[in-house]
Amino acid sequence: MLLYSQGMKIYTIGRNPSATIVLTSSMCSREHARISVETNGKILLEDFSSNGTTVNGKKIQQQRVEVGYGDEVFFGGVEKLDWAKIEKPIETKPESKFEEKPEIKNEKKRVFFSYQTIVFSLIGIGVVSLILFLSNRPIDEKPFAPSDIYNRYKSTVALVEVRYYVRVKTTASDLYFGIDEDGDITHSGDKSKLNPLTSEGTAFFIDSMGTLVTNRHVLEPWNSNEMSNFFYKRVRPMIKEALIKNGWGNQEPKFVGEIASVGIFENGARFSRNGGLFCSIGSSATDEEVDLATIHTLNHKLPSGATYIQSSEIDTDIKNLKVNTAAYVIGFPLGEALATNEEQIINCTSTKGDFTQEPTKYYVQYSAPTAGGASGSPVFNEYGKLVAVNYLGSREQNFNRGILARYIFDVK
Repeated sequence: MLLYSQGMKIYTIGRNPSATIVLTSSMCSREHARISVETNGKILLEDFSSNGTTVNGKKIQQQRVEVGYGDEVFFGGVEKLDWAKIEKPIETKPESKFEEKPEIKNEKKRVFFSYQTIVFSLIGIGVVSLILFLSNRPIDEKPFAPSDIYNRYKSTVALVEVRYYVRVKTTASDLYFGIDEDGDITHSGDKSKLNPLTSEGTAFFIDSMGTLVTNRHVLEPWNSNEMSNFFYKRVRPMIKEALIKNGWGNQEPKFVGEIASVGIFENGARFSRNGGLFCSIGSSATDEEVDLATIHTLNHKLPSGATYIQSSEIDTDIKNLKVNTAAYVIGFPLGEALATNEEQIINCTSTKGDFTQEPTKYYVQYSAPTAGGASGSPVFNEYGKLVAVNYLGSREQNFNRGILARYIFDVK
């Protein structure tokens, strides 16, 4: 939708379906940029994105620059601006150089008026700057009630079920580990004779196209401490012994995970084995310290009963994370075992604690209780803003950690 402000045409650009110019690449943000065409024909480009905008080969990010109609502009470095979608500005005629010179007797009045204009302009700039400064945290903003935060975001979370096999590569042959008919972990050279292993976690929707954020380790359960200990401490010695006994030498077996399926159950849905809404795996953070990844519904649509966390509901300013202020985690600790009621309806869990340390480069620590299955849960502050994604918990005490929300835009 084209906007107007004091005669100026404003074009919003991004993956938001309501934008004037809608982008489709996952490298672009929902509110990526804005182009303003002023009444004098001047064109201003403002970037708000996480991946930036390139103008004639020069990258800008979180900046405003003047551009010319027809300049080469790429959003997120991949999607080119179609200038045909922007009305070409009408060039204004230059002022006549034969303008009548004012009488000398008016010079003092003009000088006084100029000083007056400068003073009022400076006052106006100061007021606007103060408003912009306060807008980061409105002076009258009040903390949300815990029930309000829960009701606002309970439909954004989903239980993630990952079904997978573990493939063991040896010099002799490959073996697959899965579940037998009795529910025990066993191996076979034929994967079709096994049922896949199952792991659970939490994810939350971040756009209207069915994109969810979770932890990378939720999608790689074979790398969890429990499974790694099982395979490397129990299975590995037996395989090495068998290889040596059969003359294959002291070979080192390699364990590789193979995804069978990734499914989700949105909050309020009915849980069923081998059911749920199937998803595809999206992108993962390239930084190993950032335990984040995305998945997508196969039809790239938001389920009918779900809502998503908008960009305006994400606080990336770590200065707003204060020790001893409230922290809320909404997710599925212990997976479906705790989430399902007597009718097998999925219900998320909300826990409250406090932020217990100053945030680091990557994470923030809090005392809100979590448990296995809560990995990937959104963490909110007292103002109902998403500030982190839960990824690590302590078994002994409620000292848990979440990846800072600023890194969501690296995988979005």
